[in-house]
Amino acid sequence: MRVRRVHVIGAAVAATLVVGAPLVVDTVMDDRPVVGLRLEGASRWQVWTDASGTAARRAQDRAADTLTLRAGTLTRTPTLDDLGLVDGTRDLRTALLAAGRDGSAWQDALAQTRAAWGGERVTPPPDRLDPARLSVAVDAIADDVAVPPVDATLTLSGDVVRVRDDVPGIRLDTPGARRAIADAVRAGRRSAHLPTRAVPAAVTEHDLAAVEASVHAAVARPLVLGAGDARVTVPRARVFAALPVTVSGGTAVVVPDAAALAPEIAEVSAQAERLPALRIVMAGTVVAPGADGVHVDAQAAAEAVLAELRARTAGGGADVVPLPVTTLPAPVQEATAGAFAGDHAVHLTFDDGPGAHTEAILDVLAAKGAHATFYVLGERAREHPETVRRILAEGHRLGNHTTTHPDLTTLAPEQAASEIASTQALLTEITGVRPTAFRPPYGAVNDAVRAAAAAEHLSVDLWTLDTQDWRGPGAAAVCERVLSGAQPGSVVLLHVLRQGTVDALPGIIDGLRARGLAVD
Repeated sequence: MRVRRVHVIGAAVAATLVVGAPLVVDTVMDDRPVVGLRLEGASRWQVWTDASGTAARRAQDRAADTLTLRAGTLTRTPTLDDLGLVDGTRDLRTALLAAGRDGSAWQDALAQTRAAWGGERVTPPPDRLDPARLSVAVDAIADDVAVPPVDATLTLSGDVVRVRDDVPGIRLDTPGARRAIADAVRAGRRSAHLPTRAVPAAVTEHDLAAVEASVHAAVARPLVLGAGDARVTVPRARVFAALPVTVSGGTAVVVPDAAALAPEIAEVSAQAERLPALRIVMAGTVVAPGADGVHVDAQAAAEAVLAELRARTAGGGADVVPLPVTTLPAPVQEATAGAFAGDHAVHLTFDDGPGAHTEAILDVLAAKGAHATFYVLGERAREHPETVRRILAEGHRLGNHTTTHPDLTTLAPEQAASEIASTQALLTEITGVRPTAFRPPYGAVNDAVRAAAAAEHLSVDLWTLDTQDWRGPGAAAVCERVLSGAQPGSVVLLHVLRQGTVDALPGIIDGLRARGLAVD
């Protein structure tokens, strides 16, 4: 009986020690968690011996965890630290120290007893995200998610104008995305779907439907720009480009833009424009009819094109748009008899040498046994004295064409006289022969010019047939102009400036001789 009593007492003492010892330790060492407390991811020994280190390691591991985010077709996997996770070390350490010590004495005793037997577990405090850092992270995701809308537009496919549909854009619902991320982190989920919103296009298919037919009708018809005799057909794509559409408040309006057709306006203007040709009258008889010039005013032309584009979008308009032109009257020059009076040959005269193609022209004349008159410039004669001497040596006439080719009628009388006199002196110095013929540049002559020429004993020579070869029309055109216009006594104006003149010369000489006309 005594032995049994001893065993019971021993068991009671042992139980008291087993249960009571941890309680005593927990009471004495209150700067540590209660003995045996459990925390996921850490041993009970780590929790009891190093609460701060355990909490710090757990916070670091949590910050490195990732959260898979999906928004539309985009997937991103940032860490929780990237999303602004607040360091939970302090909160977890506080929770570890408070477990088993935050109730009544009886409740704490029970909790500490459970902990000692491994039955007490600490749940970490909920994760928190820093709002400012979370906003930065979500804004970065929003930039990647964003797809701008594509406005509806009119397109030209072949001959048909169609509406290309609008395509809505996509944007991230940033407030909703922040909530979704915060909820997923608090709940410990590994992924979250972020909400997106459609972004409507500023211009929709419905907006453009009202103008589609009118633009198509305006483009489908041919558009020809006319100025005088010139014509330029505008390609449909260019007409379409000149009919942009603007949309305001859902209403589409065609706003014609004539500037878009500036290249075509410039092209037809270049074809139509023509400088007036000098009309020469001698003793009351028109010896060179000349021709009026044509000018196209760019502003007036643009206004005419704009009016046509507006008319087309309203269902009217014309296929050919006449651009306004201005006639430039031909200047009239009264001529003196000059060096060719009373002669019935056709006289070929060449201005603006020497240099350029002068030598080649002399070669052709030599090969054909023909002669001509060369009106030379002083500044070029100074550079090519050998060519000047060759002109005289091969039996051609040498004429004065001033020093620098100015319009003498625009100069003071003394300046005009100097242009003539200085060239006269230079040619005399080069050749030893004083010229007797003079042709004023542009055929421009007045009383002061005539007086200056008379002072140098020079005739004032103009022409009766202007080939316009300086424009470079080509050999065939130059030859045809001479052969169709030459008469006995004609004075033909040519220049040494173009290869086309050289190429035309053999045909001119042969053609004139075939008509029984002498060439001199």
